[in-house]
Amino acid sequence: MTEASLDAVDDAPHGRIGSWRDFADRVSAAMAVAAAGCGSVTLIDTDFAKWPLGQRNVVEAFQQWALASRGHTCTLVAGDFSAFALTHPRWVTWRMRWGHRVGCHEVPPEWMSKLQPTLILQDSLGLRLIESRHGAGIWTRDKADLRVWQQEIDVILQRSHEAMPPTTLGL
Repeated sequence: MTEASLDAVDDAPHGRIGSWRDFADRVSAAMAVAAAGCGSVTLIDTDFAKWPLGQRNVVEAFQQWALASRGHTCTLVAGDFSAFALTHPRWVTWRMRWGHRVGCHEVPPEWMSKLQPTLILQDSLGLRLIESRHGAGIWTRDKADLRVWQQEIDVILQRSHEAMPPTTLGL
């Protein structure tokens, strides 16, 4: 774990994210926190192309989260999941087992511009990119900020539909 990702899990109330690499390190660190059973997890982006969701350590953290946080859910919201399976095949394989607790939702094209890359660990930690071209953003532990972010995502979720089923049925 890099020094940049370590301060995402210390006692500081908030901080800056300087690049996509920094963001990816913080996502990995946040999922390590989630693995301890922090509650529900929410992730949002247009396509998750730059997220480390397919990395072995992140998928293992999702597995530990699923085992430790009974009754909690993971929600992914995207504008397009078409390339997700190619970008994150390990995560897609993991989700096949946990599809009953992991929902993927897609928004209509007119809502794509409202999708700020965000990760929220329920009432615990949040990461949000403000400028997604370079990966600049913020992270916070402030419960009020996390509630506002979650409310914004809830509005977007109301306009979304289920996408990327965990298994494909066919004859």
